Amino acid sequence: GLPMSWRAVLGASRGRGDEQILTMGAILFVAFSFWLMIAHGIFAVFMADAGVGKEGLELFLSGAGLAMLVVGTIAGALIALAFYAITVISLPLLVDRDLDFVTAIIVSLATVRSNTVVMTIWAAIIAVSLFVAMLPLFLGLLVVLPVLGHATWHLYRRVVV
Repeated sequence: GLPMSWRAVLGASRGRGDEQILTMGAILFVAFSFWLMIAHGIFAVFMADAGVGKEGLELFLSGAGLAMLVVGTIAGALIALAFYAITVISLPLLVDRDLDFVTAIIVSLATVRSNTVVMTIWAAIIAVSLFVAMLPLFLGLLVVLPVLGHATWHLYRRVVV
């Protein structure tokens, strides 16, 4: 019901003015920082004996390098799934309704749990779309991000009554 203007569109990202979206962003920032620490830890564990001057593909094609890639990919996928599960519904919910971020996270987790197949397919669509959009020097993101945002909004509107 708001007029179409940049102020109204960009103002929606502030939410309801109660700092819930900002708090959610802070939580995601801290969680992402832990993700980086885990990635560095995995690299350090597997590549401790690799040597400093050895850079390039041969480093990752060694036994330790392949093991690091497997463990890192599994750990990264699990962490990405957790991020997806807590944000896929909670972020649009915080923009749309006057809720606290804990309730929004609980609703998002419950939605993913009750619609596992559909939400997993949607996560795969997001991942593949973002990967393909990054191939042309990240320029595809100019098209893909708004489309995914719009589609996620419609997913949220259908799932949350």
